[in-house]
Amino acid sequence: MHLFKRYGKRVAATAACLVICFVAALNVSEPFAAAVAKVPVVGGIVQVVTWRSYVQEDEDKTIQMEVPQIEGEEDSGVVADVNAEIQKIVDDYKAQAEQQIAEYKEAFIATGGTEEEFAQKDIKVDVQYDVKYQSDTRLSLELTANENWCNAYNVQYFYNIDLKDDKALTLEDILGEDYVSIANASIREQMQQRMAEDENLVYWDGSDGIEGFTTVDENTKFYLNEKGNPVVVFAAYEIAPGAFGAQEFEIVP
Repeated sequence: MHLFKRYGKRVAATAACLVICFVAALNVSEPFAAAVAKVPVVGGIVQVVTWRSYVQEDEDKTIQMEVPQIEGEEDSGVVADVNAEIQKIVDDYKAQAEQQIAEYKEAFIATGGTEEEFAQKDIKVDVQYDVKYQSDTRLSLELTANENWCNAYNVQYFYNIDLKDDKALTLEDILGEDYVSIANASIREQMQQRMAEDENLVYWDGSDGIEGFTTVDENTKFYLNEKGNPVVVFAAYEIAPGAFGAQEFEIVP
C-alpha cells in the first residue's frame, strides 16, 4: 500500500544527495530510548508515540531522530500498515547508511580533502514528525528529514488515515468525485495570485518543455491542516525553481 509519493522526476538529479542525507538520519543503533507519548489519545482510538528517539554526535556529524509509531486498540488494519511502512523505511536506510556515508567521506578524501576539513562540514541531520491533524475519525501525520549539507533539502512523507473506515484517506474522500477539477482550479488560482504578488516567482506548467504542475491525481502528496482541509504539497524543484522551496496549497472543499 502506497500512502505517500516520493519526489517527481524533476528532482532525480538530486536524488543521490537526498538519499545519502536521509540515510544519515536513519543510521541508528540500539538501544533506542523508550517510547514517549507525543500526543494524547485520538478520539480514544489511537495515539502517536515516539518509537525511536536517538541523538548521535561525533567528529563527522550530529544526528537527531524521532521516529513515530501509531498505537491503536488493535494492531491491524491501516494503522499496522503505516507502522510497517515507516519501519521499513528505517530498516532499509539503516542497512545502507554506513556504506554510503563511508563512500561519501572516502570520495571527499580522495579528491584532496582532509579528515579535519570533513569534520568542519559540521553535518547536521534532523528527522522529526508532526501530527498535522487529529479528530475522532481522521489522523494526518508528517515525517520529515532536514539536512544542512550538499545544499539544504527537506524530505517529506505524509500519512492520512480514515480511522472510521480503517483505510488511507484520499483527496477524493475529502473533496468528492470531482476532486481533480476542484483541486486543479484552486491550485491554479493560487499560483496566479502568488505570481502577481511576487514578480520573481514562476510556476512551471510544461509549456516551456519543463515539467511542472499539470494536475493532481491519486498519488499527489497532501496533509490535513488544523481546519481539516487538505493541503497539497509539491517538493522543491517539482513545480517551481528550488529557491522558492516546497509549495503548499490549501484546498477548501
